[in-house]
Amino acid sequence: MEETTYSLITIVNKEAVYKDFLDSLNTQTGVKYELITINNEHNQYSSARIAYNEAARRARGEYLIFLHPDIRFLASNSLARICDYIKEINDFGLVGIAGSPKELVKNERIILTNIIHGSNRETVPNSQKVTGPTEVQTLDEAFFIMKKSFWEKFPFPNKEGWHLYAVEQCLIANLNGYSNYVVPANIWHTSDGKSEDYRYTLQVRKLVREYRPYVDNINTTVKRWRTRGLYANLYSLAYLMKMYLKYLLNK
Repeated sequence: MEETTYSLITIVNKEAVYKDFLDSLNTQTGVKYELITINNEHNQYSSARIAYNEAARRARGEYLIFLHPDIRFLASNSLARICDYIKEINDFGLVGIAGSPKELVKNERIILTNIIHGSNRETVPNSQKVTGPTEVQTLDEAFFIMKKSFWEKFPFPNKEGWHLYAVEQCLIANLNGYSNYVVPANIWHTSDGKSEDYRYTLQVRKLVREYRPYVDNINTTVKRWRTRGLYANLYSLAYLMKMYLKYLLNK
């Protein structure tokens, strides 16, 4: 059997989106991979973490690439270039294409990414581009990579929900002495990143409570989340109320 270096893992919710993803993936050259799809069109899974763990157990690749089906490759070597960066870094926790470093700029988190997003193919607002592997605290869930050996040591925690699974893996990596990186990527994420609902903030508040002893801030591509003090609690609570109200108005 031919050796597989990379296992691409994606969760399918809409067949039309997945078909367009396949058309884009089939343009990629220079990478030996297997594609593992997780069918969730009928809400068979209640958790991305559980679904990804199940797929990772079956994966034959040395590297596990978790990506959303609304990812599009903008050149035939887009995937190969990312894989080249992985080999260049060698020792890492997670690698992705969008993330936020631990350091603040003007007391706020920043986003590092080269991708475009949304239906108008725009650059990510308030983002900075990278020219090579750049260390971050956390990564966006749209596209991220772990070595299978890392996943075997640190599988996704057995939690419900569909948010923050890459963010939490990055925190776990940091706490165990690994660094996480954003790399340049010629990729279009067709989502504009504005789909977060109140369930996201509920999971943020749980994550903040769990990792409060270890970090002052959890910087994500969505927001900076302080973990300590009254302000941190009130801020996330206010954001939760705002998102829940938006959810009720859109019902």
